[in-house]
Amino acid sequence: MSDERAKIRPFAALLLAGTVTSAATTLAAKPKLQVVGTGEIGWTDNIYSSPDDPVPGVPEKQAGTFGVIAPSLVLASGSPAAYHRLSFTHATSVFFAEPEANTASNRIDYRAFFDLSRRTELVLTSSLVQSGIHTSGMIITPGENDVAALTPGTGTGSYMIGSFETLLGYDLGPGWRTYQGAGAVGATPILEAEGPKTAEVHARVGLERYWEADSVGPEVFAGYTVIDDAVDEDGNPIGRQRQLLATGIGRWRHDWGRYFTSTAEAGVMRVYRINTGRGFWGPVGLAALAYATDTGEAELSYAHRVTTNALLGQILLVDEVRLRGAVPVAARDEVVVAASGGYQRGRLIEEDATLAANVDVILIDVGVGWQVSDNWMLGPRYQYLRQMSDADLPPLPLSFQKHTVMLGATFKLPPDRDMPRPYRSPRRVDRADEIRDVGRPLEDRTRGGPGER
Repeated sequence: MSDERAKIRPFAALLLAGTVTSAATTLAAKPKLQVVGTGEIGWTDNIYSSPDDPVPGVPEKQAGTFGVIAPSLVLASGSPAAYHRLSFTHATSVFFAEPEANTASNRIDYRAFFDLSRRTELVLTSSLVQSGIHTSGMIITPGENDVAALTPGTGTGSYMIGSFETLLGYDLGPGWRTYQGAGAVGATPILEAEGPKTAEVHARVGLERYWEADSVGPEVFAGYTVIDDAVDEDGNPIGRQRQLLATGIGRWRHDWGRYFTSTAEAGVMRVYRINTGRGFWGPVGLAALAYATDTGEAELSYAHRVTTNALLGQILLVDEVRLRGAVPVAARDEVVVAASGGYQRGRLIEEDATLAANVDVILIDVGVGWQVSDNWMLGPRYQYLRQMSDADLPPLPLSFQKHTVMLGATFKLPPDRDMPRPYRSPRRVDRADEIRDVGRPLEDRTRGGPGER
């Protein structure tokens, strides 16, 4: 483990240097630097996310206490035409009675918004994460995590996963708007780790007709996925896998009063495995109800879709229900409840496009934050993760469950009120839920656009 840490420390320094250099050259308008420090102490009943029944090569289930230290740097700036936010976080998880489970991670996030003209807007989002193989080190922020299957925390080394998304919106005229988006996701093992290598690129284009509180329109999506070192349902190597995914949907959005908005999507998808020339047609859909104020937001959603689990190197057909958000519950917003929860029922898609093993995931993550002062926030947090799988051998996801409780403290200098607020894309038709501290007034901008999903 000491050799792995020796390799990780130079990598962390390189990431930090890249963060500062990129920020200095990218942010043109008087950036503000924020120093953030987070510390947590906790206990879990399953350090390695070990399966319910012992499996050769996987540590047996054991409990233990741990600590997490996560310093961060945030660089943010805003001008009348652009907003940038760049952050770097290094996190170290230490298990006091099980040092082999210790892990370290580094993360860079960049988010930007540009007013290219009175009719054109551009949003960019990207992240790069390096983390230890052990799933015990994957401490997730409430309200931000996805419901996804995991493998048991075996082996040494690390993985790298990166993502990039862009969305360009253009107002064609009164009541009409078009948008185009593109993105990529990649994951690969590093530092002598073994595992699948995943790469995916995708794009979408859509058109919306909007009125006072409603909008309707079509969207077309296409994605191409390549997975190297993939395995089948029995864990046998099957080499490189390539897949094409295409969907066509119709979307309806409606604003319900001042704080609520809904989205409904329905359409058809085509999954095609290039390796075998096999594929299938199927329905795709989404229903979501979102709540947003100036200081909080929440969303309840259901989706039926095909998704790629980049870390597992597997493609799944899933039905997923999620509830997530962060909402103040006390006067002057001193106490905030941040929570996420979800249930995902998935089927692995084999190389011949047939449905294979079931993988179901239940995730509950609840945290309470008490803003003691402008600089300090304290609070407890609880995580429950339950995975039910037909697979019985790694590297496929196995059945397990774990409970984790934590008590944490976060220090920010300067406090958030002295920093530009993070940009929030609109979900409402009237765009009243958009957050941007700079730029032209809301009444000068036309309405519409799907925001982010």
